[in-house]
Amino acid sequence: MEPIVKHVDAKTIIGVTLRTSNERESHPDTASIPIMWRNFFEYNVMAGIPNQLDPMSVYGVYSQYESDQSGEYDLLIGLESGATDKPANFNMVTIAEGNYLVFPVLEASPDGIKDTWAGIEGYFETMDTHKRAFTSDFELYQGRSDIAIYISVI
Repeated sequence: MEPIVKHVDAKTIIGVTLRTSNERESHPDTASIPIMWRNFFEYNVMAGIPNQLDPMSVYGVYSQYESDQSGEYDLLIGLESGATDKPANFNMVTIAEGNYLVFPVLEASPDGIKDTWAGIEGYFETMDTHKRAFTSDFELYQGRSDIAIYISVI
């Protein structure tokens, strides 16, 4: 899996947040990310997000890393917004401006996304060309089959 480097401008994403860890998510009885995604769509959370810039692009933003991939982090699922203040009942995160490695998800399914994340972990274990920044990483869903994972790098 050979990613491409892409410069990303800062973006404001508004949505719903949870705090979790890879350890917690690796056990079906404690995993909360799949439930959060299901609820995001089932309860049409998108409809309440103000000043949507592109309602066809859904973000899953990983931020507030405790340390690295082994610590806790926040996941915000939402949309890019032009809002400047945090709306009631939502959270807001800024995707940091900078360089990102972009890993395409080859199979548009939960397993395809998990496989891509596993490939990303393997990439950083074996390659020393780039180092993860652990500022903000994100999954970008543009339709049902166009999915990519962006990893911030130093």
